[in-house]
Amino acid sequence: MLKRAPSYRTLELELIEWQERELFEYFVVVSLKKKPSKNTYLPEVTYQFPKLERPTKQMREAEERLKAIPQFCFPDAKDWLPVSEYNSETFSFMLTGEDGSRRFGYCRRLLPNGKGPRLPEVYCVISRLGCFDLFSKILDEVERRRGISAALVYPFMRSLMESPFPAPGKTIKVKTFLPGAGNEVRS
Repeated sequence: MLKRAPSYRTLELELIEWQERELFEYFVVVSLKKKPSKNTYLPEVTYQFPKLERPTKQMREAEERLKAIPQFCFPDAKDWLPVSEYNSETFSFMLTGEDGSRRFGYCRRLLPNGKGPRLPEVYCVISRLGCFDLFSKILDEVERRRGISAALVYPFMRSLMESPFPAPGKTIKVKTFLPGAGNEVRS
């Protein structure tokens, strides 16, 4: 005799899955690179965290998703010229997998520190979570740190990724270091 397994999920199982979730999957920086022998630019990933190291099926799928991200960060790449001033902007996009899974890209396009005309870059966080306000605040902190030094962005993102996922209604706390401020806990 065959017995049918129940098709419902328990709240306990959902809570365990919720607690195992990561705040984000990837953090990338996308920059514009000049095309050889042309006066136009192509977007490309210039930094990625975490690095894809093991060639598993899941990693290959993730790598395919990552290939699309630069085009979403700079859909207007061919129209860019170096500029001296630029107000940062925040935007988002959604990637849909063949299986219907969704990933959200939360981006901050800004002009890197420097003098004279230069091209903007995009800091992009890829997550399964649809939460624009949260990631906008994270990108505010990324921009603040980037204004001091690009080297301060990456430890912050690592600390954020390693932080336990908060329960619904709770805040996430991240321990970081910022020159002039010392160790700080950001909520």
